[in-house]
Parts: sequence; structure tokens; C-alpha cells
Amino acid sequence: MSQPELSNSSRLLSLVGIIGAILAFAAILFVAYLPSRPDPIDQAANEERQAKSDQARAAGMAKLVGFEVIDAEAGIVRIPIVDAMDSTVAAYQAAH
Repeated sequence: MSQPELSNSSRLLSLVGIIGAILAFAAILFVAYLPSRPDPIDQAANEERQAKSDQARAAGMAKLVGFEVIDAEAGIVRIPIVDAMDSTVAAYQAAH
């Protein structure tokens, strides 16, 4: 058997119903949850953790992009990672 086709008014009513349901859900969410959201438990601890994280990230980036003498007597230095990759590729190409 063939299914009856939906009329334009039925489609419009379905669309309005779906949009209405979404808006009703958003209104319930706004009224029930957002105004009563609790404050962070320990804002000072969160800020301290964020500061430590930022310092660790900055130290890591400094190691990746900066120069540093590790052991002058042994001739060990830290060079930027981009320079190290280029040097490795150049040495590999020269060997082959």
C-alpha cells in the first residue's frame, strides 16, 4: 500500500512543533539550571593550577624554540627543533 503524502500544512505544523519543543527545552534549561549554577569550589586553587600550567607550557616552548648551552666542556647545546630537523634531513640527504 502507498503511504499518504503529507500536506504543506502538516509539514509546517510539524516544523513549528519541533521548534517549539526546542524553545521549551531551552527555557526550562535557562530557568532551572543557569541561575542556580554553583560558584567554583576553590577559585584560588584553579587560578594557581592555571598559572603553573602556563609556566610549564612556556618553559616547554622555550626549550623547543630557544638555544641553550647544556654542557660547554662536552660541546652539548640545545638548538631549536626546526633547526635540528633541518640538520638531520640535510645530514641524511648528504649520506645517501
